[in-house]
Amino acid sequence: MATLFNKVSNSKKYIYTANNMMQSGDTAIMAVGDFKCNTGTCAGKEIMLGTLNLGGDIKCSEHNAQCVLDGENARQVLNVEGTGVNKLSLRSITFKNGLADFGGGIHIFGGAIVDIHFCVFSQCRATSTDDDIVDGGGAITVLGEGATVDVYGTRLNGNLANSGKGNDVFLDLKAGNPTITIHNTCPSPYSSVEATRGDALHTFNLELEAYNYYCHYICPPGQYNPTLGS
Repeated sequence: MATLFNKVSNSKKYIYTANNMMQSGDTAIMAVGDFKCNTGTCAGKEIMLGTLNLGGDIKCSEHNAQCVLDGENARQVLNVEGTGVNKLSLRSITFKNGLADFGGGIHIFGGAIVDIHFCVFSQCRATSTDDDIVDGGGAITVLGEGATVDVYGTRLNGNLANSGKGNDVFLDLKAGNPTITIHNTCPSPYSSVEATRGDALHTFNLELEAYNYYCHYICPPGQYNPTLGS
């Protein structure tokens, strides 16, 4: 956990800040396994990782989302404030047991541009029921002018917003015009351009009904790598 924290968690709003930051546009590769605050440094009591104007890639070393960021039902997993001149891409990561007022899994704002590829959001919760503030998005909350999120081949299950507003996804339209798009296509290196549709998602403020989508990885000859979602 400490190695990942020190590469990506650069926001100075929290108690602890990374000391070996990757440069914007670089890549941080996570080893397969569980990442928890009780096994290493986190940003603070309420946040696991907080990024500020950080672009680049944060990805698992494998394609089956076995790199698990576990909020332990105590913290928001990832807080993304802006991405600078680059996009932030999150790939094959499981966001698990996140807990926050809103965006238990991930909170994206400040004009951040984020791609979420082949991730899992499971058992994340938003606790706020105050309609005067953001009060939804068990797994994902997107807010503020310019925030743009594209989601591919990502599974969301078992998430909860206490307000009933977007157990899976909450798009806050009170200020600015943020967007989140749940795509039904699979980028390379997956075997089909069209993803397999799964269960409907519970969302708030999205214009169209959204679903879980499954993409099938092409294993190189002689290697074994289970399909995400199988």
